[in-house]
Amino acid sequence: MTLIDYLTRTHFAEAAIEDALPEEVGTLARALMLVDNEPGSAAVCTRVQESLGQTSISLARTDRATPHEEATVRILSAMSDIRTGTLIAVGGSAAVGQARLAAEHALRRGERLTLIAVPAGLCDFGLARRVRLGQGEPVACPRPDRIIADPTVLEGAPSRRLAAAAMEVLVHAIEAYASPVYHPPADALALEAAKRLTRWLPVALASPSHREAQRELMAAALTAGLALEKAVGGVDALAHPIKAELGPGVLQGDLHVPLMAAMADFNTEAVGDRYATMAETFARTTREPHFSTAIGAFARAIGLPTSLREMGINPARFDRFAEMAANDPGALANPRRLTPGDCRRILEAAW
Repeated sequence: MTLIDYLTRTHFAEAAIEDALPEEVGTLARALMLVDNEPGSAAVCTRVQESLGQTSISLARTDRATPHEEATVRILSAMSDIRTGTLIAVGGSAAVGQARLAAEHALRRGERLTLIAVPAGLCDFGLARRVRLGQGEPVACPRPDRIIADPTVLEGAPSRRLAAAAMEVLVHAIEAYASPVYHPPADALALEAAKRLTRWLPVALASPSHREAQRELMAAALTAGLALEKAVGGVDALAHPIKAELGPGVLQGDLHVPLMAAMADFNTEAVGDRYATMAETFARTTREPHFSTAIGAFARAIGLPTSLREMGINPARFDRFAEMAANDPGALANPRRLTPGDCRRILEAAW
């Protein structure tokens, strides 16, 4: 069992759900478990319930139709009803993000809850500084008090969704590395995450039961999440309005591929040799000499779209997307200043 005490307390190991989670919960009588609809969340939920046989677990589910403020109030009310201060978030960014919003709301009321995150797939594990769900503004929230990172949750993951989730993680690592914020530890973490992911994702997709590949992908996601002590940038700013308009049918990682390639060409003059260094991590899978073409070649090799056109995105919406992206907080972290005109040209290049 690996215990990582950087930013928060993370248990990383196969069967961490069965081994570390009971240790962290201890003799707790009651807890509320918040579960989302990510593939794998139901199976992880069952494992959590079985591992905490001595604790009475009440269930709550995320609901995209419910405003996040209302969902937060409902979660805190449910915790009060069962007289618990412990919230266990199971799933992806929806469950973990909503749980963090609840923790932030509780702090504003002068209360503190204990938040345990049990990721059911590849995501940022709740380690980013801010949470943004739906069309709202990013909110600075407490990180989970505990993270149970168990690579076996990736067993049986649909290959298409695994590839898209991994690409989202990869782009977050790239954006953190390219960010102008001076943070050498986060830079090293971001680069390491990219190396692990580009090496092991093709293996995991070719051999879905490959345990080492599952472990290394989960490690890459954790490492990239720790690198988000810096920030995401322009790609996230551009992807958010598109995702908000197109809804849950579009995978965030699909959007990130063409946007990252176009954004890299735009940012090149402002990042020095950072993209060249990042391009070296793709050497195992592609011989493309430039970073923007290397990431496109990698995406094609794992079956992801490499243009917004392939995803059916209407260029008539580009002006609206560009205006929203240029005013997004993520744009402020981009290595190069983004205007609405810049964003429009990047969208056109990605199309």
